[in-house]
Amino acid sequence: MTNFIHRWAELVINKRLMVIIIAVLLVGVAIIPMKNLYYDNSNELFFLEDDPNLRLYNQFLDRFVDSESISVGIKAREGEDSVFTPETLRMIKTITEFLEDHEHVNMVSSLANYQYIHSKDDTLETTDLVEDWDNIDHQPELMRKMKEIMEGETLVHGSLVTEDMKHTVVFARTVYIKGGAAHKVEVTHAVMNLIAENKWEEQGYDLHLFGIPVLSERFETLAKKDQSWVLLAMLGIVVFVLAFSFRSLGGTLVPFAVIITTVLYVTGLQGMLSWPYNTVLTALPFIIIIIGIGDSVHLIVEYYHFRYRGQDSLESAKSAIKALWKPCFFTSLTTAAGFIALSVTRLVPIRQFGLLGATSSFMAFLVSLTILPALLSYISLKPVRVKNVMEQGYIARFTEGLASFTFQYRYLLSASCLVLVLGSIFFASKVEIDTNYASYFKENSTLRQDINYFDKVYKGAMMLDFMVDSGESGGIKEPDVLRDIARVQEYLQSVEGAGKAVSYADYVKKMNQAMHDDDPAYFRIPNSREAVAQYLLLYENSGPENDLSDLKTPDERYARVYAPLSNMSSMTLHRLLSQIRVDLKEKFPNLDVQLTGNMVLYVAHDYYIQDGVVKSFGLALLIIGLCFFVIFRSIKYGFFALIPSIFPVIFTGAIMYLLGISLNLGTMIIGAMTIGIAVDDSIHVMNRYLTALRDGKPLKERIHLAMTESGRAVIFSSIVLVLGFSVMLLGSFTPFIYTGLISAAVMTMALIGDLFFLPAILFVWDGRKSR
Repeated sequence: MTNFIHRWAELVINKRLMVIIIAVLLVGVAIIPMKNLYYDNSNELFFLEDDPNLRLYNQFLDRFVDSESISVGIKAREGEDSVFTPETLRMIKTITEFLEDHEHVNMVSSLANYQYIHSKDDTLETTDLVEDWDNIDHQPELMRKMKEIMEGETLVHGSLVTEDMKHTVVFARTVYIKGGAAHKVEVTHAVMNLIAENKWEEQGYDLHLFGIPVLSERFETLAKKDQSWVLLAMLGIVVFVLAFSFRSLGGTLVPFAVIITTVLYVTGLQGMLSWPYNTVLTALPFIIIIIGIGDSVHLIVEYYHFRYRGQDSLESAKSAIKALWKPCFFTSLTTAAGFIALSVTRLVPIRQFGLLGATSSFMAFLVSLTILPALLSYISLKPVRVKNVMEQGYIARFTEGLASFTFQYRYLLSASCLVLVLGSIFFASKVEIDTNYASYFKENSTLRQDINYFDKVYKGAMMLDFMVDSGESGGIKEPDVLRDIARVQEYLQSVEGAGKAVSYADYVKKMNQAMHDDDPAYFRIPNSREAVAQYLLLYENSGPENDLSDLKTPDERYARVYAPLSNMSSMTLHRLLSQIRVDLKEKFPNLDVQLTGNMVLYVAHDYYIQDGVVKSFGLALLIIGLCFFVIFRSIKYGFFALIPSIFPVIFTGAIMYLLGISLNLGTMIIGAMTIGIAVDDSIHVMNRYLTALRDGKPLKERIHLAMTESGRAVIFSSIVLVLGFSVMLLGSFTPFIYTGLISAAVMTMALIGDLFFLPAILFVWDGRKSR
């Protein structure tokens, strides 16, 4: 190994110009596939192809084509007793026609195109609610008539219009396109622009927009926003901290070049694999910056260490490689282990994040041990300011006294570490999982306000979908099947948090009522299959806008039932859906009804996250523990080095519980990821300690050397890490924000563990031999 490292150092520095040229050429190669990058946060993207939840969802899509919708909620203006005013109806008509003409919309329901079912001359008719658009301004009685008609249309109360007639909705089914979200963003932007161009909100209208397309648009728009300015801010902080730490142009720009190169390489790889950005992978560039800074700082500190011992720039660069190749390799290995551990989850983006993160770790290692020393070897100046910072600055003076301090308080510090670990384990085990989509956005965001509106007025805008299989073609014409479907609706509407359930059975009831002189007593399922078939034929011949294809398959074997559900925590939703499944089996033993849709996929996220957290953290701990035992060739010292690595993650988990922060897609990756990053400094500190041990140094000198030589680099890199992660607090997504908050906390506690707890434990344990 030693010979290999020496040959590596000689090759990199002797061929330094070639190394830099190759690196630049590879940057050009990496930029080419970046054109393949795109954003896709669709629910199905998160699942493996053989996932049972996804298989059922795909079956549902095959039978009913589309599952996603966009809703525009409209409230009557202040001082108006209903939405039935000429201005409001014209606005609804404009939105409706706009959506009907959009290429990515295949069905629109609103008051503007609503047709009520009634009988005329012993036949069934569907009549437009608004028949004379040209004269609605001059016929107030027409407004009253339309309002009266809709007051009697209980079929759509709570779904299309509220009972008090003060709220209505334009509901549009959007086209389903697998493997992309561009069409969803396009539809949402189009509606937003329409609202802005017509200045309806300025005219006193309270409009609300929600649905899966809106979520996709918000995810993509805010992700791009965060990646643009937050990424620049993080890079700015990195440059500032490096400049402040080293007071050297070379010490500032060289690691910056290494970081940018690593980001470009990994982003290019992501483009080659055509893996889209989403709520998880959006954080990858930020993580690469954090990974890249660690080895860079250690190498620069080591480089200047040799420079001020009298070596020239070329020899110092070689010496830095030789001294740090092995610890840097193992820090990259343990960091990669933390990321690879994420691959045990069944959620695809987290697997991709883990693989790209692991690749980033080794990529940063290669760049740091080639390009960085090659660039440093060209720096002939030996600034006095750097020497002052390294030997006489605040951090230098602080690390000089660490050995004495930790020795004096070794028992107190060791006991404190034990108490904190045990207490943290207790509280961290109580952290709950919640992937509620609403919690991804800030409380004061427009989207959260829109979600609250639909929850309050319609009990939600996200739908629970149920697929009923009658068992045969034409089976849903059977009265018994229709009665069961109707009873399923009644049951759903009794579920806490559920809104108005809609099904094909509603329309059959309405047809039956219409054919009996609109007598409300006949709002029920007919007694014969023949009657149902006759009503459907009459309905089709009346030329309706709604052909019911949204609610039944063409062969009339399958029927769809859907109901909105209020926003709730994912754990509550999980319990609710489990109870619904049990109730459906018990109450309808003869009915084949399956629960599916986006809400079901969200709940599956929770299960996979909960399962993945335990597995990924356990796997990361196992791999890193084994690496430590191999690196230090000692079970004892490997175990000691693990303490300041595991402690910060467990402690931060306890803080999450105490602050009421739930585990979600963003915070899930932190445990396995940060344990991999946090161990890096432990490796450097322990490596220095064991090197001094092998050189025969006494205990206190071993600790002193570890603190002054590795401790300074640990502090420099930790400052960059903490401030870098803290920039993410300015992001738009709460998981993104929490990733920054929690990661900064982990890095802070890791620093405390490396500088205080680890030396104290070593003093207590190895001090027994010294006495």
